This record gives sequence, structure tokens and C-alpha cells, in this order.
Amino acid sequence: MVKQLPCVPMGCSACCRETTMPLTISEAKRLSRRTGMAVETFTWEHNGVLTLLNDETTRACVFLLTTSSETSAEGICSVYEVRPEGCRKYPIVLNPKDEAILDDGCPHRSQFPQPTEDDAIALLNLEERLMRK
Repeated sequence: MVKQLPCVPMGCSACCRETTMPLTISEAKRLSRRTGMAVETFTWEHNGVLTLLNDETTRACVFLLTTSSETSAEGICSVYEVRPEGCRKYPIVLNPKDEAILDDGCPHRSQFPQPTEDDAIALLNLEERLMRK
């Protein structure tokens, strides 16, 4: 059973637009297997880290099913069940002090529980894995 996020019932996809969502190599390979797409067709390298591409027209993640470039437009993730860990953790992000916080860019952040120290550790571990080649 999928845990219902506060944003899903509203069709919110703000976090999937103009994103620079990093991927581990294993996440990219898993997405490739599940979609049948070559890794090169849905990723690019950003500051040395594999990153999901945004569609040129919608400015949204290539896996977001939407026809609009409006930030508030609805959209559905076509790879939700196998989405990257960064997507799973969002709206929890690290601040410059490596503390877990709720991202100001999330319109529904007030409906999420406050992040814990465990969240910070999980994101720091993810960051470490992302930097490995």
C-alpha cells in the first residue's frame, strides 16, 4: 500500500518542475529497466552528478505526465513506485548546516511532519552515494 502524501490528492506536482533531482547510478539503471528508456535519454550530468532531465516544453521531470509548464498545474509521476530516493524524501532537504528541513519550495510543506535527525542522516548518506562514481 502506498503511503498517501498530502500533495497527491491535490494533484500537486510543483516539486517535479524545473527540478535538479540527483540519481544514483543504480536508480538510473532501475528506471531504465522499468521504462525501457536508455539512461542517456532521461538524465544529464549536473556538477558531476547524474540528474533527471526536465522536458523542454513542460519544464517538468521527463517522467511527469503533464502537458502544462505552469508550476501549479496537475501532473502524475509515471515512475512513482520506483522514483529516486531524493523524490521519496522530498520535501525534506538539507540546509547549509546539513540539518534536515522542509523545503520552502513545497506549497504543502506545512502538512508534512517536521524532519528528524534520522532524516538528515538518510540525506547525508544519499549525498555520499551520489558522489561516488
